[in-house]
Amino acid sequence: MKPILNVLLTLTMVAATATLAGQAGQLSMPPSFTERVEPEKVLRAYPLGVITKQAAFSHHGKAIRTSILPNGKEGWVYEVGGKQAQTYQHPTKEKHTVYETGPGNSVRTYTLVFDGKGMVIDVLYNEQGRHDGLTALQVQRKVRGEGMLKNENHGVK
Repeated sequence: MKPILNVLLTLTMVAATATLAGQAGQLSMPPSFTERVEPEKVLRAYPLGVITKQAAFSHHGKAIRTSILPNGKEGWVYEVGGKQAQTYQHPTKEKHTVYETGPGNSVRTYTLVFDGKGMVIDVLYNEQGRHDGLTALQVQRKVRGEGMLKNENHGVK
């Protein structure tokens, strides 16, 4: 009886693994946050409404901090660029390398915004501080033409 249960359990595990692998293959992965790729390109390509917290963590790693945004949504903050490696030596002769931001270094900040179900619904981008960046929703609406006024010339020829 025990060998039969082991075979059934193994078959169940194989079927479940195959199903999960098939579902994972359907998930489009977001672009990485790097210095080499223009922020607008990252925001334009970021798949909104399909990336879960787990997928975001697996793809981007741990955020440098989390925050509650003014709209009450959870945000995960990632920083790219502008950091210089500094190595310090403890009195115990052990060396530690830390990454510090210095004045004049441009740090790109991407914040993933999650809805109540744990899905990425927007990506906020800033480079020189707060309120000077773009959002994925803005960029994607502009690409689709939704962000433009219907009558751009306002009746003026």
